[in-house]
Amino acid sequence: MKCPRCAQGDVIKAELKKSRQEIFVCTECEATWFSINDIGVLPFIDFGTYMERNGLSPLWNELIIQND
Repeated sequence: MKCPRCAQGDVIKAELKKSRQEIFVCTECEATWFSINDIGVLPFIDFGTYMERNGLSPLWNELIIQND
């Protein structure tokens, strides 16, 4: 699905390697949600901000991209 924030990137499903938490992140602006039902409904958090707040590196190699 197209990102409701930037209307440029696709929102993809991913899993954080360290915590196994499922997230949904835009490939362009890195807006992040924690449930597919929240996308465009609840506010997003920036991927880098979320990762740093949780003591993690704000890099995409911290993610396992889901293909389903």
